[in-house]
Amino acid sequence: MKKYIIALCTLLLALPALAKLNSHEEARINAMLQALSKKQTLIFVRNGSEHNCEEAVSHLRLKLGNTKNRIDTAEQFIDKVASSSSITGKPYLVKIPGQPDETAKSFLDKLLKETGDVKP
Repeated sequence: MKKYIIALCTLLLALPALAKLNSHEEARINAMLQALSKKQTLIFVRNGSEHNCEEAVSHLRLKLGNTKNRIDTAEQFIDKVASSSSITGKPYLVKIPGQPDETAKSFLDKLLKETGDVKP
């Protein structure tokens, strides 16, 4: 019984090491971020502060670099990393003139679908 518990604990400790963004998923994220960089009128709101699209992309690339060994898919990147503050937990917002404000999650999910399937 003790051997099974040790084996289970070892497996549970190794699971985070198994998560790693592969080149295809990273290419999907990069295509999405490239599309985001072209949204010149976009305002990205983080913790009440407004940022232009270049600042948003820079911030999300930083977060990607810090988390790519803990996520497996572009969808996980959006859900767990790119949609809210890791410090405050507050969701990020996207404002585009003439359109209703929306959550970054909703906006990035749509942008990921628009960028389609890319090759690494």
